[in-house]
Amino acid sequence: MIVIIGGGLSGLVAAHELAQAGKHVTLLEERSKLGGLIASDTIGGVRLDIGAESFARRNSAVTDYVHSLGLDTLVPTGRSWIWHGKPLVIPADTSLGIPADPSSPEIVAALDHPERVAEDLVLDPSVGAEATTLAELVEARMGSELLEKLVRPIATAIYSTDPAKLAINPQLAADFRSAGTLSAAVARGLAGPAVASVKGGMFHLVDTLVAQAEDAGAVLVTDAKVISVKNCETASASSAVTVEYVRDGITETLSADHVILATSIRPAVSLLESVANLEPFEIPTGTPTTHVTLVLDAPELDGAPRGSGMLCAQGTARAKALTHLTSKWGWLKEVTDLHAVRVSYAKNEEISAQDALEDLNTLMGVSLEFSQIVGSKLVRWGGALTPSTPALREWSQTITGPEWMSITGAWRAGTGVASVIPHALATARELI
Repeated sequence: MIVIIGGGLSGLVAAHELAQAGKHVTLLEERSKLGGLIASDTIGGVRLDIGAESFARRNSAVTDYVHSLGLDTLVPTGRSWIWHGKPLVIPADTSLGIPADPSSPEIVAALDHPERVAEDLVLDPSVGAEATTLAELVEARMGSELLEKLVRPIATAIYSTDPAKLAINPQLAADFRSAGTLSAAVARGLAGPAVASVKGGMFHLVDTLVAQAEDAGAVLVTDAKVISVKNCETASASSAVTVEYVRDGITETLSADHVILATSIRPAVSLLESVANLEPFEIPTGTPTTHVTLVLDAPELDGAPRGSGMLCAQGTARAKALTHLTSKWGWLKEVTDLHAVRVSYAKNEEISAQDALEDLNTLMGVSLEFSQIVGSKLVRWGGALTPSTPALREWSQTITGPEWMSITGAWRAGTGVASVIPHALATARELI
């Protein structure tokens, strides 16, 4: 039997893959719900994503996988904006604000010194080659104005991490080394919109993985906190892995041939310390994030006054971002005449629906009344998303568990669905 510890996206993908291959799988998840940062709730009569609501389209891997499960994908509609005390449309054909064409009219219009960005086209490929963070690479190739006006607010809002601490995406780094300019590297990764989602909501991905894994024989156990994992030599000299966990106040034990560790970083390290030699490392703390989702009866939003949403430069607004979900994802218009808007904050505290409405009015340039709120939901994620710093990436790759353990998860694979799914698939397939 294979025991998977962790029922977030990584664990579910691994469980699904192994169960479909006929393996005997038991998954243990500490929380009461599966899916991790992909979560949903019904607000104002509409089931919505309250966690991750999209995935990066760096390549076709995630789209192909979603389609293989029988689900459809879709790309967002509407343009995104940045708030610098006033709204600015994010230029087209950019990734995290980095342009594929430094001389595009929208880049020229957005910046005071667009000529600095265009220097990327003539700079020697060695410039920025030693950069380890996204901020270092952007500033070296395209200058500080682009970094401050576009890249920093976009990257910080999406990853809850300042680009000065954010490791360069491995695919972007590889494309830069190959292409010789940052703009050409970005162009290679642009094939339409930078993100996509599952039609009907990302939560359908979790629902489908759970249903298909269970149909294939996987046992998925929630409210099960794993407290120890160890290898026990038996009298016959064959080895068995013992996984001890607590559920409903009762300690239970499973014997397994192999364990897949698919938790977030802190519980993973806690379990690894007893079975592997770990180099000392200070785990970076994720930025607290609070989301307030509002469902509104608001015809004033029919025209999508700020497109699909707004990212806020630090210090310019109380909120860090706003997403007009109804404008961004076409499937919502098929299920409701109401408008769904998510207002996000870089803090871990109570934010009232009235507060969120006031911020919505400021950022979207409207004057909605509290009485127009049909439903609301506040979700605090704490520091759930560990920053993918260069140091963390380097340290995580040095960890080697015992031969009877595999390790996956965002802290090991890299941040985001586009990193998590391929890594979890590869981890599972090594056992088939």
